[in-house]
Amino acid sequence: MANQNHLDIIKQGVNVWNKWRDDNKDIKPDLNHSELCNQILSGANFNASNLNGSNLDGADLSGVNLKGAFLNETMLRKTILMDANLEKANLNKAILKDVDLRRAKLTGAQLNGANLNDSISHDADFSRASLCKTFLQGANLRDTVFLDANLTLATLSDANLQNANFTNANLSWADLFRTKLNGTIFNHAKLEGANLREANLIGANFKEASLYDVNLRYAQMADTNFEDANLTGCKIFGSSAWGLRLKGTVQNNLSISKQDQPAVCVDSLEVAQFIYLLLRHENLKNVFNSMTQKGVLILGRFGGGGIETLRACAAKLREMKYLPMIFDFERPRDRNYTETVKTLVGLSRFVITDLSGPSVPNELATTVPFFKIPFVPILEEGKREYSMFVDIMEYDWVLKPIVKFKTIESLIELLPLKIVKPAEKRIEKRQKILDELIGRGD
Repeated sequence: MANQNHLDIIKQGVNVWNKWRDDNKDIKPDLNHSELCNQILSGANFNASNLNGSNLDGADLSGVNLKGAFLNETMLRKTILMDANLEKANLNKAILKDVDLRRAKLTGAQLNGANLNDSISHDADFSRASLCKTFLQGANLRDTVFLDANLTLATLSDANLQNANFTNANLSWADLFRTKLNGTIFNHAKLEGANLREANLIGANFKEASLYDVNLRYAQMADTNFEDANLTGCKIFGSSAWGLRLKGTVQNNLSISKQDQPAVCVDSLEVAQFIYLLLRHENLKNVFNSMTQKGVLILGRFGGGGIETLRACAAKLREMKYLPMIFDFERPRDRNYTETVKTLVGLSRFVITDLSGPSVPNELATTVPFFKIPFVPILEEGKREYSMFVDIMEYDWVLKPIVKFKTIESLIELLPLKIVKPAEKRIEKRQKILDELIGRGD
């Protein structure tokens, strides 16, 4: 039990307590198993004090000095610990549920098995803290620092960890289910076996992190940095992957299967979804049907206002329930521009070609003779098509005449009746011919 003399002093108020501490620097207060709930103790000096098993529920401990204090199995529910100094404090198995830890310092603290569910700790510093098996479910830990912290087997599901810093931290086998990790830093962190299912990883930084055997199913990954990270054995079914940084990333044995299905593994996040579609033939058929029935490739110039023209066409086509594609990206590795354009043309219902600049002669020469889909040429008034385009016009599926426009606005007005409608008529005509040929074959 607590030392009764020490307990009588703290009950006289913080000022009396702090003076007594100043006058008795060699004494380590013993307040174990004390009833101090709902007490106003802000600014108190509990340095190296024994508060094991005490009840501090609802107490105001803002700005207190608990450096090196013993708070094992202490009750701290709804306690205010804002700006508190908890460096090297022992909080093993303590109950800190719904605690306010804003700007608190917990460097080197021990919180093994502690419960911090629903706590608030903006800007708190947990550097080098031990949080093994700690419960942080639903906690608001935005901007919190966990440098070199140990969170092995910690529960962080549904927590808000946006912009937190876990550099060099150990989160092996931690539960981060549905956790908000937007902009969070995990440089050099260990996350082996961690559960990141349905986590929001947009803008997170995992540079040189170890994510061996991590569950990333249904995770949101956009602009996420995995440079030089190890993703070996990750489970990625249902995850979204956009704009990832993957230079030097190890991507071996990535599972694209559901939890209850036999494992199918690939070695690239970027091709995982495509491989999954290949395995699910009905899905692949739907993808190809969507592209060939609604896809429209738009070719043309990008400089001198050309890209604005193409984007305006794309926006209008989108309104008309088409799937526009603008060819405006870097040459893929091991593929040249011609091969890429051929692939896109082969997936398109028809092609719109802006002849107002020098961008398209090669693309048309290498596609028009081989793809019998409508090519609709457009041209800004005052400009001339390239000289060899007359040869391209000989093909029946290149629609005539060239659609000329004065402004982007006028082009958009012309698009439904002068571009889309003639293209669809040409498609209908070709389909009738194909139907007749197939009929003869029967």
